[in-house]
Amino acid sequence: MENQIFKALIDLVSIINQPDRDKKMITHAGVNLEAATFRVFVGIAHLQPTSVGDLADMMGKNYSSVSRQIDKLETAGLVHTYPSSSDSRIRVSQLTQHGEEINAMISSARESKMREALADWTLTDKNDLLNHLRRLFESMQRID
Repeated sequence: MENQIFKALIDLVSIINQPDRDKKMITHAGVNLEAATFRVFVGIAHLQPTSVGDLADMMGKNYSSVSRQIDKLETAGLVHTYPSSSDSRIRVSQLTQHGEEINAMISSARESKMREALADWTLTDKNDLLNHLRRLFESMQRID
């Protein structure tokens, strides 16, 4: 059973990680971001404020690649970076006001797509899924 659950997770992650899906989401949201920059932007929005290292770890990318994408987002006025108060060698990123507005557009588009995907699910089904996903996340965090 555990292998079947893991396979189902891999199937789900592979769908979520398809670059074409990112491009469609960018179009649906009406925002102007490259696919690679989009993923970093969404990661920052999810973790903010976050360090480059934590973001790179979450995304499974190398530090320099993520750092370059953050530089692009900062140049576009979507992200603000500053030294960490605990360690000035660590660069922290968070969305600017304009970034928050773009994130709201992306969130709205994502919610619309999820609503479409779950259109034939009952509210109970959705709540059960959410509770089980949260429980799985918490369980997986406890293991090494």
